[in-house]
Amino acid sequence: MCGIAGLSLVAEDKSLTKRFLNLKKSLIHRGPDGSGVYEKKKINLLHTRLSIVDLKQGYQPIKNKNLVLVANGEIYNDLEIRKKYSNYKFKTNSDSESILAVYKNKGIEGFKELRGMYAFAIYNEEKDEIIISRDEFGIKPLYFTVFNQGLIFCSELNSLKNVTPNLPSLNINKVVEQLQYQYCTGNKTIYRSLNRVRPGETLIIKNGKIKESKFRKLEVKRNITISESFLKEKVIETVRYHLRSDVPYCLFLSGGIDSMLLLYCIIELNLKNITAFTMNVSEKKNHNFKQICIDNNIKLKELSFSENDFWDSIFLAAEKIDEPVADYAILPTLKLSEKASEEFKVVLTGEGGDELFGGYGRYKKVKRFLFKGRDLKETFKSRNLFKKLQIRNNDFKNKTRYFEYKNITKLQKKQLFDYKNWLPNDLLVKLDRCLMAFSLEGRTPFIDKNMFREFFFVEDSLKIRSGFGKFYIRKFLKKNLKNYDSFSPKKGFTIPISEWIPKKIDLIKENLLKLDFLLLFFTEKEINFLCDKVKKNKKMAKSIWHIIFFSSWYLIHVEGLKDRGNYFDVLKKRNEYKK
Repeated sequence: MCGIAGLSLVAEDKSLTKRFLNLKKSLIHRGPDGSGVYEKKKINLLHTRLSIVDLKQGYQPIKNKNLVLVANGEIYNDLEIRKKYSNYKFKTNSDSESILAVYKNKGIEGFKELRGMYAFAIYNEEKDEIIISRDEFGIKPLYFTVFNQGLIFCSELNSLKNVTPNLPSLNINKVVEQLQYQYCTGNKTIYRSLNRVRPGETLIIKNGKIKESKFRKLEVKRNITISESFLKEKVIETVRYHLRSDVPYCLFLSGGIDSMLLLYCIIELNLKNITAFTMNVSEKKNHNFKQICIDNNIKLKELSFSENDFWDSIFLAAEKIDEPVADYAILPTLKLSEKASEEFKVVLTGEGGDELFGGYGRYKKVKRFLFKGRDLKETFKSRNLFKKLQIRNNDFKNKTRYFEYKNITKLQKKQLFDYKNWLPNDLLVKLDRCLMAFSLEGRTPFIDKNMFREFFFVEDSLKIRSGFGKFYIRKFLKKNLKNYDSFSPKKGFTIPISEWIPKKIDLIKENLLKLDFLLLFFTEKEINFLCDKVKKNKKMAKSIWHIIFFSSWYLIHVEGLKDRGNYFDVLKKRNEYKK
């Protein structure tokens, strides 16, 4: 994977340009194998490279006649595009250059032909305009800010914040939203004036201003008939495409349905020398798939994640997650990423399977009689962890009004809701930052436009049946993957915060009450109430976790806290210093 950034100015500004070019240092973890810049008086493009394809020649920016490209991601159908557009004279073997081929032939409409994960910028010298775009699912990040002198875009929020002429303040409404739902929805970020390029969006920029915005709609098929052979063909095909690489790759294996479906594909493809990494949390062993790996000559590396690991890694996680996503799976994922990066540059993961195949517990509620009358607004409200307190955000605009498909079921609405919100703004932020912190590229075969087209409109009754989500996938694995119980409870790299947080709740409360900035959002009485509630109801630990993570993120990214290590030791030192 890579880091990209760009600057488009209203008028030449040497001081701002110099400051922008220094941004490369903060993106080097995304691309430690090389860097490059393109410079004009009012235009600058920057790229840091993680070499995955065309190791010797694929350095960026790529300049071909009057077009200049910087890209982050992978174009999986690069070979097919090269064959289709043989009139375009490629200068490299980099998969990224196929972006220029489709643009040269079809303009921005050509982007719909790209199959992959990407965020990129093209500078058209002839038109003197920059085109920036992001894949339809938002797998790869891209942020921008518009100010008096022009516009800057960048792969990471923290880097963008630090190069912006006027340091942006926090968007209080978004802080409230993050505390409630663990992530921020829509195109607004937690910082005022810093925005996301939305999934599937293309922006045309000229003279430091946004000239036009366009979206690409994902294609779908209706009236789908699912056979075993059809399912096998499509999932193996997507894994085959996602494994196009010039470097070795590995697999993150949780033992859940999605990662086991990936493992099945790897076995069917008869791939050699495959290593899988798994995480045993709190002494619990993932024995159910160990024998499968042994039987198929797959090297399984088991890591452990303990209660001490949890408290020791909170501040590290808050540092790496520049956009505050309070997903506690970040902590074990960081540890897995660090270990995998010692040997590999590419990792295959199962993200997106729940959204596509219908795996979340909340989807099952749609099929129950008692929940038939609930709409999305009520669903969103039900996720509010602080609804009994003063902290609230009842703005549901742009959270539920986005359905581009007609005649969809309530289950499909919930799936689309997650595709538009949860997936790009929580899961994929977590995955990208955890992997890129250690210069790892993540491949997500189930987050794929061909898979979406073929499987999104599978009948609800095949997705949810007999109390099980992903029913038709479970049924397929039960028959085709020997020694795997596909109808066992859901697995993942889940850590038991409802056990670990209550043990320390008095110490947590003592420390939280010393963080004066939290009083912008909670009263002392509310913090006391929430902490005391955990003693009676361990499920309330999630509310406390959101406060723990946000406050840790705030201390690092707003206050500038430099210390890392045990959560309580760091807070003790900070609070003593503040006296």
